[in-house]
Amino acid sequence: MLKETTGIGPGLLFNIMFSSLYGYGVVSSPYVAAKYMGSNGYLGFILAFFLTIPVVLCAVRLGKRFPGKSIIQYLPLVCGKILGKGISFFFLIFLLVITAWATRQIADLNNLYFLQRTPLWAIVTILLSTTAYIAQKGIEGITRLAAFIFPVAVVFVFLSAVFSFQGFRLDYVRPVFYTQGYQLPLGALQMFYIYFPLTALFMVYPYLTKKQKGFRTILTAVLLASTAILIFVVSGIGTYGATGILRYSWPVLELTRKANIPFLMQTMGLFFAVTYFSQICLAIAGLYFSLALATTQLLGILNYKWFVLLWFPIIMFVILAPPSILDIRFLFDYLRIAGFLVVFGLPLLIWLLAALLNRGDTSGAK
Repeated sequence: MLKETTGIGPGLLFNIMFSSLYGYGVVSSPYVAAKYMGSNGYLGFILAFFLTIPVVLCAVRLGKRFPGKSIIQYLPLVCGKILGKGISFFFLIFLLVITAWATRQIADLNNLYFLQRTPLWAIVTILLSTTAYIAQKGIEGITRLAAFIFPVAVVFVFLSAVFSFQGFRLDYVRPVFYTQGYQLPLGALQMFYIYFPLTALFMVYPYLTKKQKGFRTILTAVLLASTAILIFVVSGIGTYGATGILRYSWPVLELTRKANIPFLMQTMGLFFAVTYFSQICLAIAGLYFSLALATTQLLGILNYKWFVLLWFPIIMFVILAPPSILDIRFLFDYLRIAGFLVVFGLPLLIWLLAALLNRGDTSGAK
């Protein structure tokens, strides 16, 4: 197994975290928020954001306890070899599933809006080939590409978000800050899917060169991406209403298609689409790289670049297995719940076990 010796600074980590979270979560966020919390769907999202703080903190603390090791490498040290390898395998499967889901999401979107006469398998092949090529460049290549795109992307992200309020009606979001007791935790659980790319953080954190800035860097990226998505959630519900927005699988794209800059730009849709495609491709590339790297570390053979190629047909099969968008939406309901247990529950469990069993470098964990 060839071990990577590269490193990334806080700025590069910030860029890829923003791209991954925004790209992965933005297009479906108003739909999920309205479905589970109605006109106050943004409240569940805000709570979901606060739930990311312990996840990021666990990543940083575990990184200090086990310097230079990813979650795949320190799981056997915390849970024992057999149980640790078993949990690592399920972690790897989760990476596979969310990589496939993100790719299928952008493929279906392209097939519905832009390439109606192109077979889905052809779109998936092009998208997966592109992200596989980026993933083969390693974490440094992925993060540098994210940093190159970021300045332009963030401008169009927030321009699209702000101008999407052109059809906003305050009545659609009333009563403000009202929710029944059970809706808030349920909404937070469902909206937490936006933060599934934090899974990759536990694979790439060892590459961070200035770890003393890790928590602040990651949390800032999470906050910036969450702010952009929150604006779209409020705008979407305020424009279409909590029931009306459920007619659209990707309501954010509908919002930006209608948004315009008077006397300057007829529609923001094209600029949003290009920005979104770049961000989700980076998100998929980061997840793809993490999947390949996790496989290398779990099996202890080959370089991650080989597993980028070996995983390709398997990911293709998983992507194309659900026959329709309705099936994807049905499976997505279960994925959001299972993913919450993995992304939120697993890091907390590992950190608690490591602390109770006194595993790793205890001086570095303080």
